[in-house]
Amino acid sequence: MKAALSTTASDDSEGIEIAYYLDIILKRRWIVAVATLAVVLFTALFTFTMRPVYEAHTMLEIEKERGGGIAQSQAMIENSDADYYETQYKLLHSESLLRKVFGELDLSHAADFQGPRGFEKFQKAVAITPILHSRLVYVRIESHSPQLAARISNQISSDFVEQNLGNQLFISKEVLRALQMKDGRASYDSLPAVVNSPLIQNLKSEYVKLRSQYADMSARYTPRHPAMIALRSNIAAVQGQIAVETDRIVQSLKTELSGQLKGNNVRVIDPADIPVKPVRPRKVLNMSLSLIAGLLLGILLAVAIESIDQSVRTQDDIESKLGQPFLGVIPQTALKDGRVVEALLSKELSLTSEAFRNLRTMVDFAGIDGKAKTLLVTSSVQGEGKTFVAANLAVALAQLGESVLLIDGDLRRPQIHRTFAISSERGLATFLSTGKDAREAESLVQPSEIPGLKLLPCGPRPPNPSELLNTPRLQALVVWARSNFDRVIIDCTPMFPINDTLLWGRHVNSAVFICRYGKTRIPLIIDACKKLTTGGIHILGVAVNSATTGGLSYSSGYYYYYRQYYHHYGPETEVVSS
Repeated sequence: MKAALSTTASDDSEGIEIAYYLDIILKRRWIVAVATLAVVLFTALFTFTMRPVYEAHTMLEIEKERGGGIAQSQAMIENSDADYYETQYKLLHSESLLRKVFGELDLSHAADFQGPRGFEKFQKAVAITPILHSRLVYVRIESHSPQLAARISNQISSDFVEQNLGNQLFISKEVLRALQMKDGRASYDSLPAVVNSPLIQNLKSEYVKLRSQYADMSARYTPRHPAMIALRSNIAAVQGQIAVETDRIVQSLKTELSGQLKGNNVRVIDPADIPVKPVRPRKVLNMSLSLIAGLLLGILLAVAIESIDQSVRTQDDIESKLGQPFLGVIPQTALKDGRVVEALLSKELSLTSEAFRNLRTMVDFAGIDGKAKTLLVTSSVQGEGKTFVAANLAVALAQLGESVLLIDGDLRRPQIHRTFAISSERGLATFLSTGKDAREAESLVQPSEIPGLKLLPCGPRPPNPSELLNTPRLQALVVWARSNFDRVIIDCTPMFPINDTLLWGRHVNSAVFICRYGKTRIPLIIDACKKLTTGGIHILGVAVNSATTGGLSYSSGYYYYYRQYYHHYGPETEVVSS
């Protein structure tokens, strides 16, 4: 049972790892695609502009010389197979042979081998390739000229055949010259043909035996004793037979070396033909390998970028990296006619409308001691979509039948009046600068087209936002708003580079934090959240805005299944970045 559970856990872990890397590839698919395309294009440029290289090859057969004849025995050619063939391969690629061919074909004027290092290039172009378990060997030549490659290969092979025959004849002639010298008899006894003769070996054994007997008998008899005379006669007879047999072998050897033309043990089997197809570049192979290499490079880059990416994308990023509650993901939304809240007002169900309804639910669950009646909406920096989220969250709450007040608390870059197309002549700044009673704020609140939702725009942008937010009028406004509305949503400034949100936080202790999908860096978000917490503001949670699909992450998977459930929900034209 335990083993089965262990196997299941291992399989689940492997599945998670595969899904994780597949998610990275899908999210970073453009990096993978660009890297692959770059490698393929570079390879194609190199492959199709490279001068073709041709290879010609000649097949040689090299038979090992054996001691079948007297001359071969005298030449003392008797080697192991490995040593012999390795020697022949080295001779085929020897500098003396290649220099001879280099001069015969005048290769110093050939385009491939010009220059001061021409001979070195020539040496590198020659390859000797033995065929395993055979006596055959290829002489391969590479050149940009197919005709020149064939000529060189054939020339090296023919010169090697001639050189091998010349070496054999040279050995035979040297031996013959030694035999014909006047004082040559002194060295006859050391000739291999004489030494290896079975008859001479027997005669020499007999001679040694007789000499031993003579030495023994000389201690008992005088030299004139008949037995001693007979023994000396036998010794002389054996010596004469050895001399006669030695002369016979030497004469036979002279005759063979003088009149016999030895057969060559190296011959050309297949001369080189002019090659038709180049061996390089291998276009199909190169392009196939470039595609594989490009994909691997792209995947490695995607994984590397993912590992150093410090942006927020998934629920796991929010909970594990930021240590904050996760409120939801808002998909990247395209607007119809520039209307920010169109998705919630449309009768058609959409991913965006459902995302804000989920956010509304999560905000209620995250509230301390029940629903958060008043809350701030902020972010780390400008451009993360906090106004977009605040407006839609206010609409979603109003659609529950609650009375909602949306306040434009950003006195520096107000957006609510543009979002709902209302007047900005009078608003929050007006009350904070000249108001005497909180009830005066009621005259500054404007209705919206959404039942239950009212708006308090910024009004004229003041030159001193921080000073206005430090007045007691701000607290009076918050108290009034709480007593007159079920919910109060305040669209605040981002946390950096200003601290206006902390001034709001003196009177409102709950906040929803917005971060943009794949854009905002985690250290910056952590610093912003720390500032809020230090200011006594409770962060209800973090919502991810402008999420895009394409991976296997929470947002992608969630919206994929949601889309399957609700089908297609109409054309979209403009992308929100506010």
